[in-house]
Amino acid sequence: MNNPYGVDPSRFSLIPRVLVIATRGEDVLLLQRAEHKKLWPGLYNAPGGHVERGETPVEAAARELAEETGLQADALTLRGLLIGDAVEELLGVMVFIYHARVSGQLHARNAEGVPHWIPRADLSAIPTLPDLPQILDLMLDQDRFFYLYKTPLADGGEDIRVVIPDFGTEY
Repeated sequence: MNNPYGVDPSRFSLIPRVLVIATRGEDVLLLQRAEHKKLWPGLYNAPGGHVERGETPVEAAARELAEETGLQADALTLRGLLIGDAVEELLGVMVFIYHARVSGQLHARNAEGVPHWIPRADLSAIPTLPDLPQILDLMLDQDRFFYLYKTPLADGGEDIRVVIPDFGTEY
């Protein structure tokens, strides 16, 4: 197999994904995952998914938003990256986290689930994916770019490090 980038398969590898946080005033667009979904059925998450081959992350964000909610992205701003390590030979993920300004008509339902505009004050009362509250706080409470680094722990938990870089400072 040709390896033009010199990738060593024994090293950490990542699958690219996107997450789109759309807001409308104090409301946040979330998708209640369908009950038939293998991972996290019934929980709320922001729209998103895999970056397809030949697609840029911003193209994937616009596509996933439209597929899962019916809304069009009028503007997408890259606000963060989540790098999730995996265990053993499994691949990790790199999630490009976008803020969206949207227009159009919200779908009632689709194969992924049901999209809802949720008032920010009600977010703590709904069942979400475990890292979504932290991502929403980072997105909604400050306007700087952020990184989340997640590493699995032996006890089944995760070590989560948050970095909000000062781009005037060397690291």
